[in-house]
Amino acid sequence: MKKLFYFLFFTTQIAFAQNNGDLDLKKIEVQITKASKTNKQANLFKSFVADFKAGSNVSSRDLIYDYVGVGIVINPKNNEAKLLPAKYTLDLKTRLSGIGVVGLDKAQLSEEQSKFLAIYTKNPAEIKNDDYYMVFKYHTFDNEGKLEYANSASLSDQKYTTYFTKKDNWLYAIGISKTTDDFILYKFDTQAMPKDDYMLIQMEKDRKAKWAKETKLRAVFPMYHDVRIDEIRIALAYLLREEPYKSDKILMECANNMPRKLDRENIRSFTKELDYFLDLKIDEKFWKYRSDEVLNLKHTSAHALADIYFGMESYKLAEKFFLRSLLDFRIVSAGGTTMQKDANRITVDLSRTYDELGKTDEAIGYLIPLLNGNGSIDLATTLLNNLIKKKNIDKKNFKKQLDASFGTLGDLRGDGIYTFMFNGKTVFLFSVFKKTKSSFAEEVKETDFYKSL
Repeated sequence: MKKLFYFLFFTTQIAFAQNNGDLDLKKIEVQITKASKTNKQANLFKSFVADFKAGSNVSSRDLIYDYVGVGIVINPKNNEAKLLPAKYTLDLKTRLSGIGVVGLDKAQLSEEQSKFLAIYTKNPAEIKNDDYYMVFKYHTFDNEGKLEYANSASLSDQKYTTYFTKKDNWLYAIGISKTTDDFILYKFDTQAMPKDDYMLIQMEKDRKAKWAKETKLRAVFPMYHDVRIDEIRIALAYLLREEPYKSDKILMECANNMPRKLDRENIRSFTKELDYFLDLKIDEKFWKYRSDEVLNLKHTSAHALADIYFGMESYKLAEKFFLRSLLDFRIVSAGGTTMQKDANRITVDLSRTYDELGKTDEAIGYLIPLLNGNGSIDLATTLLNNLIKKKNIDKKNFKKQLDASFGTLGDLRGDGIYTFMFNGKTVFLFSVFKKTKSSFAEEVKETDFYKSL
């Protein structure tokens, strides 16, 4: 019986050494003993290696969930040890894992983090009610890697190689730094986190991934009417229910080319169709199926074309269609706020377009009317200050040009569209409020931007 025991013990140690060959557990145990002498968590430190050794192999099934726990960062050079909140995470879509601690770069932990550690080291089951846990459970790491399985699991990222074992409901891990002598001891209670939280964490990861993708797309392919853009298909469905539209073969072909939901990516394939919609004659007098989608078909199409060409860096075409969406096909809405926000966005994008074209006066000119209390004063201030700095514009001279421009305001056609001249260049603006030369000047002069000149 004694021989059998020694045989099993010996084979277990061989398997452990094979799976964790880069770990010098004797050396780690010595360093832990030194560091624990001056640390309040000495018992936690001392029991760790014994539990890690006694643990069994970890499979992929053990690491498909997120876990929160504690991490002990040990610096052998200084015999220092620091207890910190720790997290293991797996993204089910990318199959990449991350593990690490938080607060290592801080002189001391926050009150919430200290409370988290106090609860976790005494009774991990109570952590589900902790305020810090409610946020920390969603934590992810920039350093991620793919788990490797040679009987037991290991994870190598840019900074650490981490080895895992498990014992009862506890997951243990040791992370060895690739650049320093530091190492991290991890301990996770796999039953501390409520099962429902696993689904919530993955949902949050999906949301962040989607947002990151959309943010990247927005930078490359701007689309102001990102949600409204699919209303083009709805508008076509309404129009094609009656004459003369259902006999329009080109319009029918356009609709057939747009069978799927339109978004900022695929809309770029339909520039010819969008251009065709702008020339449609839609007579509301004989129009049976009235809808907001049809009312805004031309505006949405023109604004989409402007966004598409801006993203393609075809700035002359972007200018053309931004102006058409502002002047020829303004958005139709029951609320003035929507109309003003849309016009403000076009105005900002026109300024950006002229800046790309090297037309600084126009770039500045389109921002000045936004100082008129129509909801974009802060944005206009930021963009104007950026232009002044980038173009090395003298503020005193700029103020003279601005003062001279106040008397150029003109009501173009009595529908909210005004003309305005800055340094001899004509710009257009929309306002739901009636403007006069004096009111225009007074509103601009009241802003912090004007007072800073």
